[in-house]
Amino acid sequence: MDTNEVFISNIKAIDTEINDGFNILNKNYKLVELDCGCFSNLKIQNIVYDIKQYNIVGVGNLLMMVSKESTELQMLSFVITPYYKNLPLFSNDYLFMKEKRSFIIEYYDLVKDKDSQYNAYINKLKVIKDKYADLPDMKQKECWNDSLKSVCIAKRTSLDHDNDMFSIFNENLHNFIEAEQNSSILSEYNRKIKWQITKDYVDKLIDIDGVSTNVFKNTLGAETTRKFFHDVFFGIEKFKI
Repeated sequence: MDTNEVFISNIKAIDTEINDGFNILNKNYKLVELDCGCFSNLKIQNIVYDIKQYNIVGVGNLLMMVSKESTELQMLSFVITPYYKNLPLFSNDYLFMKEKRSFIIEYYDLVKDKDSQYNAYINKLKVIKDKYADLPDMKQKECWNDSLKSVCIAKRTSLDHDNDMFSIFNENLHNFIEAEQNSSILSEYNRKIKWQITKDYVDKLIDIDGVSTNVFKNTLGAETTRKFFHDVFFGIEKFKI
């Protein structure tokens, strides 16, 4: 493939991920788009990102952050922050650098307790990770929040493995939905606890240096990054009870 063909192929891969995510979610939930205000577009390190936020009704916040037009880095972030049930934060990042791909799927234990049902769900996710063990791993830097990361699939692949990348995303999203639908809704008291755990985690992301958070802080500053994270990326202010 020449450079232009790869560029177009990357756009198609991003669109496939977005369409798959929306199709799967729309079959199970009502999605309501939320107003991102001044954060609907962000320019970070000379790359323009389009940002959309949704209320997955009865579940929580969906953040989509997309860059398709940069010749250096094309990217999709697809992050679900649940607020109503005992579920982890579900984060997906897909980076396309010409023919090279890096993708990271992470689950963070932003919950008060990990009961047997929760652990059974996490074990299913580990089975998915093991299924794709042959794909080359991507080395990650150590970070303060590693202890909260129950499952992480970090791979560095090429255009030839796009179908695997799509499958991993779809399998993880289906498992998230299955766990959500089989879990009991939290009481108002426990929803407040989960909200507070999420807020404390997000504030710590900003207050303690981290690779991805620093990218935002270096461009936006700490307090604008905090507002972006609270209002849009994790939806803390919009899901406060």
